[in-house]
Amino acid sequence: MRIEANNWRVIAGPCAAENPEQILETAKSIKKAGADVLRAGLWKPRTRATAWQGAGKEGLAWMQEARKQTGIALTTEVKDMESPEAVLKAEFEIVWIGSRNGMSYPLLEETGRQTAGMGTQVILKRTMAGDLDEWVGAAEYIAKHNPEVVLCERGIKGFPRDTRNVLDLQIAKLAQITSGLPVIIDVSHAAGRRDLIMPMAMASKAAGFNGLMVEVHPNPVMAKSDAKQQISLTDFELLMGRLALIPNGL
Repeated sequence: MRIEANNWRVIAGPCAAENPEQILETAKSIKKAGADVLRAGLWKPRTRATAWQGAGKEGLAWMQEARKQTGIALTTEVKDMESPEAVLKAEFEIVWIGSRNGMSYPLLEETGRQTAGMGTQVILKRTMAGDLDEWVGAAEYIAKHNPEVVLCERGIKGFPRDTRNVLDLQIAKLAQITSGLPVIIDVSHAAGRRDLIMPMAMASKAAGFNGLMVEVHPNPVMAKSDAKQQISLTDFELLMGRLALIPNGL
């Protein structure tokens, strides 16, 4: 399973891995609905230091078991200099670097070095206020060691208070054109609310991007983090049905 410049992939799963049952239930459901990759945060870079920080290394085994039972590929966020090694030992197919670390050059380089030659793809999320040059430039720090980089637009900070962020498909499209790298869209963080997930996902596919990252939870209202932007397993199945009707890049 690879995210490439000429295909469409769907990455789905909870904001955070909370327990093995949640991960396995989600993996089975999203795999059946057509998702390619299971995502779940294990090391959570939270706004407040007192907030829950995630399951950490314990969650690696939960995700590995889900892959063993379903065959789905795995991805999680690497947050510090130690986490890439742990994720690679667990043989995750993809890792991602989140928005808060999107210009942490030592982490970008270290992740590139550790994933080099392993066939592991690295997703780089755009920072909350990064311009095109900063985003593509940050990707180069990874690519000089590992060229298997995927860009991810996750929304930028803006004036509206009704959404968590502003989905910037224009810069995302320019990044796709100018860099030649695959570009996927994280609609969950961009919207910050579940009622906007479907229309933004449909727009992303119609615009010709290479994939989608969407947060899915068996019981979204009870999620330990980002409850408002996660959709249910049933709603994800509905979303996948709608997306199947849209050619990639109308």
